[in-house]
Amino acid sequence: MEYKMNDKTSIQFINHASILVKHGNISLLSDPWYQGDIFHKGWNLTHEFNDDEISNLLDDVSHIWISHEHPDHFSVLFFKKFGKKIKDLNIQILFQHCEDQRVESFLSKSGFELKIISFNTWINLSDDMEVLCFKEGFYDSGLAIRTSDKTIIN
Repeated sequence: MEYKMNDKTSIQFINHASILVKHGNISLLSDPWYQGDIFHKGWNLTHEFNDDEISNLLDDVSHIWISHEHPDHFSVLFFKKFGKKIKDLNIQILFQHCEDQRVESFLSKSGFELKIISFNTWINLSDDMEVLCFKEGFYDSGLAIRTSDKTIIN
């Protein structure tokens, strides 16, 4: 389902906690978990995407935001399986500053283009789109997305 907010901005539900926000030439994908079970086979997706569906989705992505390191938001399988395509497309990964740096270390060592976001600071993704990461609880975070005429909270 895609909700078009105006001629330039749209939000599309992808799966579980994953959405795609498009504005101008920026397409920001959040929390990509599309295949496999997690939490010792305790959680499964209602619908798993096949490799072609994921690959086609990535063709339209400029940034990936990960809200926190739980496997239903940060899927190691996704980054291992589609890492080459993510790198080939120069998709930038956005993640919050964490003291333990586990996610940061994994992504950096794997060769991804990674931007660590400090909390409560607006970061420009384009001339008319910026994001702000804010802390939510102990290790979760939210993302405010501000465009020339809309503000979206994820």
